Order: sequence, then C-alpha cells, then structure tokens
Amino acid sequence: MSFPLVAATVRAGLNASRPKLMSFLDRIHARPAYRRALERGGEYKPSS
Repeated sequence: MSFPLVAATVRAGLNASRPKLMSFLDRIHARPAYRRALERGGEYKPSS
C-alpha cells in the first residue's frame, strides 16, 4: 500500500506540505512487517 505514496514522493513532489500523508508513510515504514520485508528483499530505492 505504500508504493503509490513512495512514487509520489519521488515523482510528483509529495512532501511536508501534506503532513497527514507523510505521517501515514512514516507509520508504514516503521511497522515490523515492513522492516522484515526490507531485510528479506533488500532496500527499496524508487527511481525518478
């Protein structure tokens, strides 16, 4: 569920002007399941 927001931060300039969306993205990235996925699959680096 975080992919559209991550893509928006990289491609569409989603930033602190949308604090609720950025907070939601921060909460997703802080979840243990998200951390485990990164450990298994490697760091996700979206391209612009």
